[in-house]
Amino acid sequence: MKTKASLNEQDYLHNFMSTMTQKSDTIINYVLVAYFLFGIALAFKYDTFEIGVGVGTINLLAYYSAKFFLKNSKFYQYVLSVILAVFMAQYIYQMHGLFEMHFTVFIASTILIIYQNWKLQIPLTLLVILHHGGLAYLQNYVYNEAAGPQIYFSQVNFDVETFLVHVVLAAVVFFMNGYWAYYFKTHSQNHISKISDEYELENMKLASAKYSSMSATKDYNDFIHRTTLDLKLPVNSVLKLIDVSKGHTDNDKLLAYLEMMRESAKKIDDLVNDIHVKSTNSRN
Repeated sequence: MKTKASLNEQDYLHNFMSTMTQKSDTIINYVLVAYFLFGIALAFKYDTFEIGVGVGTINLLAYYSAKFFLKNSKFYQYVLSVILAVFMAQYIYQMHGLFEMHFTVFIASTILIIYQNWKLQIPLTLLVILHHGGLAYLQNYVYNEAAGPQIYFSQVNFDVETFLVHVVLAAVVFFMNGYWAYYFKTHSQNHISKISDEYELENMKLASAKYSSMSATKDYNDFIHRTTLDLKLPVNSVLKLIDVSKGHTDNDKLLAYLEMMRESAKKIDDLVNDIHVKSTNSRN
C-alpha cells in the first residue's frame, strides 16, 4: 500500500477532481434555474411573487457572488448547501406549510453528492434542524391562534414527537448521501491510484526494455569497433605488400594481377574504415 501519492498521481487526481467540479458546476447552474423558476410557479397559488422573486434572486446572488469572488475556494459549495435549504423554506412558506414541500430538501441533499464532498451535508442539516425547530415552536406555541398572525410551516400537527421523527429520518437521509459522496470520492481516488500504479509499472518496463536495447546496441557497437581495428592492420599490410611486389617485377601480366588485387584490397580497406568511423560515432 502506498503511503504517499506520486507527483504524477497527484496531478492526475487534481485534474480529475477539477474536471468533475466543472461538470458539477454546470449541472448546478441548471438546477438553480429550475429551483428559481419553481419558486415563481408556486407564487401563483397564494400570490407570493415577492417571496418567489425576492428570496430566489438573493439565493442566486449569494451563490454566484461567492463563486466569483472566491474562485480558488470551495466556499461557494457550502453557500450552495445553505441556499438549497433556504429554497426549501421558501417553498414551504409559499405553499402555506404544505407538508410535501419539506421533501424538496431531500432532493437538495441528493444533488450535493455530485461534488463528492460529504461535508456539504452539514450546513444543510443544521439549517433544516434550526428551521424546523424554530418554526415548529413558533407555530405551535407562539402564533397558535387562528385569528392572529400565522406562521406557515406545516399544515399538519407538528408536535415534538413528529419533529423528532422528522429530524431523525432527515438525518438518516443526509448521512447516507454524505456517505455516498465520501464513497464516490474514495472510489475515484483508488481508481486513479490504480491507474497511476499501472502507468508507473509500464514506464518501468519500457525503461528496462530501453536499457536492455541500449546495452545490446552498445555491445554490438563495441564488437564492430574491435573487429574493424583487427581488420585494418592486415588489410594495410596486404596493400603495402602489393605495392612492394609491384616494385620488384616488370612482368606486365603479374603487374595487372597485382593491380586487381590492390583495387580489391583498397575497397575492403575503405569499407573497414567506413564501418570503423560509424561504430566510433555510435559508441560516442
